[in-house]
Amino acid sequence: MEVFFKAFRRNADGSWTCVTAATYEGTHGRIQVTPGSTFTRGTTFMNVDLARMLDDYVSGKQDPCVSR
Repeated sequence: MEVFFKAFRRNADGSWTCVTAATYEGTHGRIQVTPGSTFTRGTTFMNVDLARMLDDYVSGKQDPCVSR
């Protein structure tokens, strides 16, 4: 997860932008994100709320790739 997390930058508005190609093998399968993609909480990508997943990772909640 650390490598996947490092591919994103948190924006001032709380959204996350992918800055380098990222791939993560999660419980819902493979998630591939291209640079320039931006995610906000409440929006799902491949059945995952990526912004929430990244927020949870930062806050120490280690349950990535759970769609909520």
